[in-house]
Amino acid sequence: MRLFTKIFLSGVLVLGLAFSASGYFLLHYSLESSLAREADFALKQYQYDKFTVQSAMLTDTVVSFALSDSSKILQDDFQIYTIKQPFSEETFWTSESEAENIFEALASELSVPAAFYAGDRSLLYSNIQELDPAFLDGLTENTHAWQYCKSGTGGSILVGSMLRQESSPVIFEEKTAEEKDGQIYFITQWDISRTLQQQDTLRQYFLRCYLIVMAAGMVLLILLSAFLTGPLNRMSGAARRMAAGDYGERLPSKGRDEIGGLAESFNQMADAVEEKMSELERAAREKEDFVANFAHELKTPLTSIIGYADTIYQKELSREETRKASWHIWNEGMRLESLSLKLMELTVFSRQDFPLTELPADELLQDVAEGLAPLFREKQIDFQVRAEQAYVLADYDLLKTLLINLTDNSIKAGADRIELSGQIKENKYLICVRDNGCGMEQEELSRITEAFYMVDKARSRKQHGAGLGLALAEQAARLHGDRLTFESRVGAGTTVSFSLRTAATEVSL
Repeated sequence: MRLFTKIFLSGVLVLGLAFSASGYFLLHYSLESSLAREADFALKQYQYDKFTVQSAMLTDTVVSFALSDSSKILQDDFQIYTIKQPFSEETFWTSESEAENIFEALASELSVPAAFYAGDRSLLYSNIQELDPAFLDGLTENTHAWQYCKSGTGGSILVGSMLRQESSPVIFEEKTAEEKDGQIYFITQWDISRTLQQQDTLRQYFLRCYLIVMAAGMVLLILLSAFLTGPLNRMSGAARRMAAGDYGERLPSKGRDEIGGLAESFNQMADAVEEKMSELERAAREKEDFVANFAHELKTPLTSIIGYADTIYQKELSREETRKASWHIWNEGMRLESLSLKLMELTVFSRQDFPLTELPADELLQDVAEGLAPLFREKQIDFQVRAEQAYVLADYDLLKTLLINLTDNSIKAGADRIELSGQIKENKYLICVRDNGCGMEQEELSRITEAFYMVDKARSRKQHGAGLGLALAEQAARLHGDRLTFESRVGAGTTVSFSLRTAATEVSL
């Protein structure tokens, strides 16, 4: 299940339960309060009606018959009662139907329906619908009891108590003491249908409000869920794009809440991933550069080795010539072995702390010329060396590789005359390589030391070039404390120069 759906359903469930519970308690409290208020009104009305009945018993002599034993009224159709009042005596004949008419007349004086029961719980008169006689069990003389009754048409509250004969000044001369102490039950009915209708109306209003609130709540929950899950969806999309290779993907980190913190953490993770991927790409590129550089640098020593080996094989040389050619083969082989390790350190490990030793500059330049002699003979190139004697601080293998790369670049430029010179200038040893090759445009000079950059791609590929010679030469020059300087003109050739620190300068420093 999606997070959006979880948030929405959870919010709807919580909102529905909370609103239902609050509505239930509110309606229940309202109903209880209304019933308590109606019960209070019913009790007050009963007090008034009870006072009316008691007053009638005190002032109306015909009411006194009800205080006799009602069972005798049921047994005999007529009874004679002698009733003594304070000022006269009279004898009355009465019957059951007349008694009922008397209580009916008394009930008509009341504002609510009423019921009268004799002491033996026989019904004297009632205009209360669906009255359960069991209600009489809780009636006493000193307390008023009430009960809520629900009917098909509404509801009502029954209030009742017991009235005794001795409370009346009317005296029965022909009755025993038990009969004179007879009792009746007086019950009234208070209608609460209107209150119940109001409660029904309130429930209907609550149901409408509930539906409106739930509908509005669902809309708000949809917006809230979209607001909360929107950034997560964007993060998920960004993560998928990063997995596809777009490591520059970032998220806007707005706000200081958990979502903003998560977006910031995602951006930090993306930065770390991009940095790691850059390191991996750089490592892979360095390895590729090493292979390319090594293949590039392998060509020149092998050319010398093959050239001198061919000379030994095809020509009859003196022992001294053979010994000299063999030394060149051995020297180039040793240089190739040392160069492979230094190229790996330079391109793969980016080592920048090669130790520089004192070397005779003139001998180093002459050694380069002798090493490339077979190649110059093959290409019919006029190669000249003019070098002043001086000791410089340099790494033999890297410096020789630098000079060979510059010379090889001149050969690829179509030069037939190359000059390698070295002279002391301002306490430094300036080395220059001049040729009469095709030269370069000025806008190309700023890019020729970039790896894999080739001025004439067709010619470079034809001559098995890869655009790495000058890039490697630039690195070697920097390791010696300087950079390559180029001067070139189309059709007039190119001059490349750099300087080395002399041993005397280093000592004085």
